[in-house]
Amino acid sequence: MTRRYWNINLEEMLEAGVHFGHGTRKWNPKMAPYISAKRKGIHITNLTRTARFLSEACDLVFDAASSGKQFLIVGTKNKAADLVAWAAIKARCHCVNKKWLGGILTNWSTTETRLQKFRDLRMEQKTGRLNRLPKRDAAVVKRQLSRLQTYLGGIKYMTGLPDIVIIVDQHEEYTALRECITLGIPTICLIDTNCDPDLADISIPANDDAISSIRLILNKLVNMNVLSCSINTLKGLYDISGVEVGQHFYWQIGSFQVHGQVLITSWVVIAILLGSATIAVRNPQTIPTGGQNFFEYVLEFIRDVSKTQIGEEYGPWVPFIGTMFLFIFVSNWSGALLPWKIIELPHGELAAPTNDINTTVALALLTSVAYFYAGLNKRGLN
Repeated sequence: MTRRYWNINLEEMLEAGVHFGHGTRKWNPKMAPYISAKRKGIHITNLTRTARFLSEACDLVFDAASSGKQFLIVGTKNKAADLVAWAAIKARCHCVNKKWLGGILTNWSTTETRLQKFRDLRMEQKTGRLNRLPKRDAAVVKRQLSRLQTYLGGIKYMTGLPDIVIIVDQHEEYTALRECITLGIPTICLIDTNCDPDLADISIPANDDAISSIRLILNKLVNMNVLSCSINTLKGLYDISGVEVGQHFYWQIGSFQVHGQVLITSWVVIAILLGSATIAVRNPQTIPTGGQNFFEYVLEFIRDVSKTQIGEEYGPWVPFIGTMFLFIFVSNWSGALLPWKIIELPHGELAAPTNDINTTVALALLTSVAYFYAGLNKRGLN
């Protein structure tokens, strides 16, 4: 694991109260190496060791996130709940911040069934099906949906066991920690002076009661793109707006540099247009139905556009304007839809032609020249 510099400032940790431990009567002897002093009946944590283990945790999370691993943040006590939800949203990962239901990980098949039920109920709510149920049944379903949202809302997009679990309070989340140990899932744990540092893979000695301390630790893990969970894993199946934008790649063809995704999309779009047109008109009817009816409607729309733009002599321009309109329209939709679990590329998204500035300029120039030519042909230089 490569070591990196994470700008962990001891003064910042002092201001956040990271060094305050529990009372001297409530401590675990195994924490002795992490305690530097006693002040007024309170143990003081050694911030040098805190900084070291926090840096190791950042390295682990960064390397795991770079390879697309899934993360789960667990913190259910009142002081940590809102911070855990904030960190999960910022890092685009999963979280449990209300109550850890026993067996969430060790009994994953049951959890998966509950999650599917939750997704089905959310879909029914969005489509308005609940409004068509009798009031009593609707109230029961809404209570069930509310309960599932409370306890499983933070993991509703989780499709498998997490690769790394971050636990805010070892004592409070002991059940979750034991499940991770049973399954062999690596854990990063925030531990106070009353905890056992040997249970987690990486233990960060810090104050787990102060909001400022918890915020600082989580912020270090998520603020610098350290914790960057894959968007395809989180929302790929349920939210098309979550399509990840990756690197653009280019091919060298002769002396020309060609945008690879644009070229692929262009051929896909041409195939869609030609295939649709062939299927629609292979057996034309006097009274159009089905695909023929749809394509005639599209043609009528393009004629209206041509007439509006060019005037009464629009006829010869319908094929040109229709081709440009359909190509750009279908290309942009293909560029948005095709990467959505249909075609996966090793590097980057399947971009629409208009995502490439060179293609966009070429289309704009071609359209401008065509309109200028139409105007000159109709009215001359005057």
